[in-house]
Amino acid sequence: LARPSAPRTRGLRGPARLVVNGAAKKKKLTPPALEVHDNPQPAWLPRTRISHGGGANESNVVAVPRRTFNADTDEPIYAVVGGHPEMALALAFSRETISRETLRALDLDDRRRERPLRPVLPDVSVFAPEGARRDVFDPTTNARLGSIHVASWPHVDAAIKRAKEVQARWASVPGDERVRIVLAVADAIAKNATHLGNLLTLEVGKTPSESLGELAEIAEVAAAIGERKDECGGSLAYPVRRYESRDKTRKSLGWYGEERALPIGIVGKTTAFNFPYAPFAWGALPAMAAGNGVVWKPHPKATLCAMALTKVIDDVLRTNGGFSGLVTCVDAGDDEALTRRMWRDARFAMWECTGGEAMGEALLRSLASEGATRLGVRTLLELGGNNAAVVHADADVAQAVESVLFGATGTSGQRCTSTRVAYVHDDVYNYFERLLVAGYKQELRIGDPFTPGVNVGPVFHADAVERFKRGVDACVKAGSTLLCGGRALGGNFVEPTLLRAPGFNHPPTATELFSPVLHLVRYRDDQLGDVVNDINRGGHGLSCGVFTGNEDVFETLATTLRVGIANLNYGTSGAEAGENFGGEGRTGGGRQMGPNMFRTYTRYVNTMRAPLGGEVVHAQGVSQKKR
Repeated sequence: LARPSAPRTRGLRGPARLVVNGAAKKKKLTPPALEVHDNPQPAWLPRTRISHGGGANESNVVAVPRRTFNADTDEPIYAVVGGHPEMALALAFSRETISRETLRALDLDDRRRERPLRPVLPDVSVFAPEGARRDVFDPTTNARLGSIHVASWPHVDAAIKRAKEVQARWASVPGDERVRIVLAVADAIAKNATHLGNLLTLEVGKTPSESLGELAEIAEVAAAIGERKDECGGSLAYPVRRYESRDKTRKSLGWYGEERALPIGIVGKTTAFNFPYAPFAWGALPAMAAGNGVVWKPHPKATLCAMALTKVIDDVLRTNGGFSGLVTCVDAGDDEALTRRMWRDARFAMWECTGGEAMGEALLRSLASEGATRLGVRTLLELGGNNAAVVHADADVAQAVESVLFGATGTSGQRCTSTRVAYVHDDVYNYFERLLVAGYKQELRIGDPFTPGVNVGPVFHADAVERFKRGVDACVKAGSTLLCGGRALGGNFVEPTLLRAPGFNHPPTATELFSPVLHLVRYRDDQLGDVVNDINRGGHGLSCGVFTGNEDVFETLATTLRVGIANLNYGTSGAEAGENFGGEGRTGGGRQMGPNMFRTYTRYVNTMRAPLGGEVVHAQGVSQKKR
């Protein structure tokens, strides 16, 4: 990815474009020297005991030297990378080059007259070859990345028809061959990781390391599929399980049973803006391996990423048996009526959706409005979570602080598994708070994600900035104490914010703000039950992280918290690819991957086989003969 490993920025090309208060100006920038630190542990944590010193001019550095913790200093909450305090924005010197080369490499640059934007599929619109266009913007600079045609119903209808036609052939392919092609898809994605990762940073605002990490999860899911390929049918098109009848009479007559695991057909996928790649692959790759087709409706703020990934997948499918169109991507933009029409379409056997609660509720209402005609459609919902960390008295405080800091600020607090509340035992609370405030002040670098040293990029849209400001104001009015942060910095940048809650049952701690906002709550030994109740009261149930060496404490929390993920001495953020992912309650209740990786996308047909012309044995041994 476009992130240097050497002490100087790669490919520096000026002049760069600098955005100040919404106006684009050209400014000749001199690349500053960087100071690189390879120490594996953050220096501000006490166990590191290394001071890197200072001396650099912080108004014009890209990576600010780390410092040991000093509670007496009054440092600003953030270090603005690049020296533009009004915008907290540093433009990577090669950003324009990265953008241009990435879009061209993925065939998404609509400014190239000799190669205009084309559909992924030659005869089915994915980009839609005509109709209204909409622009796609970079949240870091608010610059236009490109424009795409918004699909209308004829485009969607054509994509579904094509997917069904191809899926009928795909389902007859032996399971081993399907798995081989799915693994080839994962290999192709890995080969295109640089461009796909850069596009994710451009369109969503993630740091390059986060973008690369998301793509790495696809490889891990593919590895899990390869390990379990026998579940896809082997040399057969679908698995067939044989079993003996438990009825003694039937068994004596040579009867036996079979169970066929068949693909369900077409799976609809809806993904969120913050993770456009990995959650799609979590479902799409196992669904394909099981013999299904996929129609993808991505978030309108991450459509270019979805289209690029679809193109990579389609190229592999086309060259491995002519299965182009098995996976299609349809941009519905902000057309809610078109989205609801897709949800209600009877050709979809399942909808697997990642996003907010409002989206999940709208999906279920749309399906319910169709009455009995859509009762059989499956849904798998992952709708976020108000995730908590619990730091017990015997915790390694430095370990907990480092985990909570990333959990609260990674991806600018825009992960479904982001840490929103940390419950800290009274014995270590003051120490934990001091270290965490130091981490916020000394470790967080806000700016262009392509700039080395930056670890907090933009939130994805101006609406998210307004939601952040309203949310922080509401927290303070409700009684939260602001420890650091709390400001919007201009553009789509905000300060990661740390608050202290007055106690349990604090309304803001039961609300998912989906911003880099973290509350701290103090508890005593006799209040562990209150911690459980406080976390459960909000109704979300995705992830939690428990920091303790006491197995009894962990077991209590892991079994009484209504969550799908309970980590020990590890934060809330992220998940183990290939294993169960999902949560309870308002999170949606579904599980992606895990033991049901293929079963989720499978329908079962049970058969009892009796010999032709043999004796009839009725169910439950019922006899109709006269006595």
